[in-house]
Amino acid sequence: MTDTTPPNVYGNIVKPGRMGILGLPLGISLAGVPLVIVIVLMLTQSWFWQALVLVVIGTVLFALVNIRRPSDGRNFYERRALMFAHKRSVKRGDNLNIGGPTGRAPDGTTRLPGLLAPSELSTHFDSFGNEFGLIRLKAARHYTVVLEAYPDGDSLVDQARINSQVDHWGAWLADLGVAEGVIGASVTVETSPDSGLRLARMTQNNLDPQGSEFSHAVVGEIPARFNSGSPAITTRLAITFSGKGLDKDGTDRGLQVMADEIGNRLPVLLGNLYDTGAGTSVRACTAQDIVDFTRAAYDPTVSAQIEQARAEGGTGLTWEDAGPVFAAKEIDLYYHDRAVSKTWQMFEGPRGQFGSKTLRPMLESTPGVLRKRVTILYRPIPAGEASEVVECDINNANFSGSTKRRPSAREQQRLAYAKKAAAEEEQGAGLVRFGIVITATCAATTEFPRLDKIIPSLSNRARLKIRPALGNQDVAFQAALPLGVVLPEHTLIPDQVRDWI
Repeated sequence: MTDTTPPNVYGNIVKPGRMGILGLPLGISLAGVPLVIVIVLMLTQSWFWQALVLVVIGTVLFALVNIRRPSDGRNFYERRALMFAHKRSVKRGDNLNIGGPTGRAPDGTTRLPGLLAPSELSTHFDSFGNEFGLIRLKAARHYTVVLEAYPDGDSLVDQARINSQVDHWGAWLADLGVAEGVIGASVTVETSPDSGLRLARMTQNNLDPQGSEFSHAVVGEIPARFNSGSPAITTRLAITFSGKGLDKDGTDRGLQVMADEIGNRLPVLLGNLYDTGAGTSVRACTAQDIVDFTRAAYDPTVSAQIEQARAEGGTGLTWEDAGPVFAAKEIDLYYHDRAVSKTWQMFEGPRGQFGSKTLRPMLESTPGVLRKRVTILYRPIPAGEASEVVECDINNANFSGSTKRRPSAREQQRLAYAKKAAAEEEQGAGLVRFGIVITATCAATTEFPRLDKIIPSLSNRARLKIRPALGNQDVAFQAALPLGVVLPEHTLIPDQVRDWI
């Protein structure tokens, strides 16, 4: 028998924000109101030429806001702001990080740079007695637990089962919005060349000393033959909890209180992942696991040594050893130890419909790359705020269609999708903000002219638009790691203000 179940399609990806006139954000549209008032007052005073000059200047200024480069979606002001901020960073020397005894760290360690510099890592146990590592950012009051999944893939899986897995994944994300205290989650799929140590160790450990010479020769040839070109794929999830208390000041609830709460909720989070395609062996990473894969991310050349040391009893590395000895941020590259990375970020999602296998080409390994990470960042919208968000989408869609005598088919479709999302939200569906970050780590910069063509082409197949994280390569590199960096929580401008501009 053959499976005739059609694949589900998904869509209705809407960029958050409040729409004003001429397709401009509402905040920028309101900023033009004083200009209009001044022009009207000038006309009442018969200052026609002065008013004309002001109209031309205002038109140019607003045109520079609305005209965006198709390749990166940035306008004139955004590009100039990025360049200015990067030049200031280079002038102050903030783009360099030197660790170790001769570095800038007062204690002579190689701590993680940037946003994770003040982070702490500790070991705790869940309600079933299983060990897990907890990353704490004390100033931000963030607590992150990392999970490692072993997905089975979609080979020889019926389409009905795939549809069910996607539905369960959507329900899992919706539960994060209902659950109190979850402010962010991420899924990181990392591909790298397999070192072959696991295959060699498995074959040697199962070799019978009494076996024939022929069997010994066959077993000895297996690692060399089947390891060539095979990628190692790891999948990790990071869930970030807020430690703010319920009091007016939102003081930190404390490490032990949060560890106990997360430990009690962790078995439920793991159990609900089994039906999402994450596999039946999902587990929480220990503190040593987090240290080891973080160290390998900053210096991929030591990944084989780390793997060998873990097989022989442990690496002995600590959280203070996980960072790079040397790191330097350029406008579009990030140098760290004996590797160099480039990170791209999504700036526009798919406008139409897409399927469950849309991201598959992007997740596959890429030749010539030491490490490639594709990270999907999620920020669940609390259930109490979801109704306001869908109402805003409906208002934007209505306003966009009312500015024209004949709304386009896309505008009519947007309104229909917005109303459908509102109906589903009333029935308990969740809303999630999301973004995608892609990091490619190579041994030399000579690989990036080729990757600058390959990586965007892979995103085009997924109907995504990506751009290099100009001037923010170090921050984007950390955001792609499964360490719980929720970028909007570290900015000075809150979401409500960003949606207006």
